[in-house]
Formats: sequence, structure tokens, C-alpha cells
Amino acid sequence: MRSKPMDVRNPNTIGQTTQRTKFSTIVNLIRQVIQIINDAYAGTLKNMSPFNKIVSINVKNAFTGDPPVLDQTKVVLCDFDGSTVDSVVLTAKPNQVLQFDWNPNTENPDELASSLTFILINCSTNAVMIFPDVALRSDATIEITAPQTWVGNMTALHILTYDYSQLLAGYPKTIIKFKAGADDASTIQ
Repeated sequence: MRSKPMDVRNPNTIGQTTQRTKFSTIVNLIRQVIQIINDAYAGTLKNMSPFNKIVSINVKNAFTGDPPVLDQTKVVLCDFDGSTVDSVVLTAKPNQVLQFDWNPNTENPDELASSLTFILINCSTNAVMIFPDVALRSDATIEITAPQTWVGNMTALHILTYDYSQLLAGYPKTIIKFKAGADDASTIQ
């Protein structure tokens, strides 16, 4: 037989409130990209889901200050290491246009011919826009248009690339890394 406990203890201490806020912020962000995260891990985790792993990493490491503020430069969407683009520059231009320039950082023909997926995060609202297969790694530049509602907000860019020197479930390993933004140059005009 079930009964309702007479005394429920769920104190609202400062520490618990802080932890709940951090958790809620990260969960709302990760839910928007969970399919990409699940695909990146491709069933490799045995003791926890990719969602739980990434939420745990970010709750511990992606906040700074007191009260804690999400530092977009520390957000992790996948903790794999491998071949990815580098020297990424994000420049906001008029009319919500964002220009992205990068060094392909590889000579592997498969990697050069592979598509990049951009994960663009609004630093103020944590809203996410996903641009799948937006460019080839060899292109080294592209422009995209952000929504009008994002004008005045900084953005942060994570880029999904493939490392053909490492296989995971028979496919090139997916690498997702923060690459640019979260600064004044990334503010939508």
C-alpha cells in the first residue's frame, strides 16, 4: 500500500538552486541538438546515454561566475578528439549575414570532400540553428543568414567534421568542437 510522505525534504538552498539552474540551462540547450549528439556517439557508450554524458560534462565545466553564467566557449557537444578545421573566424555583417572562414587543416582527400555541419547558438537565448552539410571542408569560407530575431545577440559556432583516420561503428569518427564566436564580432547586425 502506498502513502504520501508526511514530510518531504527538498530544501531550496543556494547550492541546490544554482545546480537546478545550471542543469535546466544545459538540458534546454542539449535537447535542441540531441540527434546530432546521438549520431556522433553511434551507440559507443555503455553505462550512460550520450545525453546524460554531455549534460554532466557541461554542468560541471561550462559555467563561470557567481551566480553561474553559461560560457559558450566551454560548451561541449561531443568529447571526441580528432581531425577538424582550425583558425575559424566568424564575422557578422549587415542584414543578419554571418561570414565564416576556416583552414581545412587536412590534406586527406576524403576529409577535404566531406561536408561541414554548423551548429549556431544564440548566446542570449540558447536557441540553436543547425545548418547541415552547409559547405565542404575544402571551401574554407561561407556566408549564412541568421534570423531577424537574433539581431543584437552574440552567437557561438560549433562545427561538425569527420575524421577519416578513425572509424567508429564502421564510419569516420564525428568531431564536434566549438570553433568561433561568443565575442563582439559574432553579434548579429
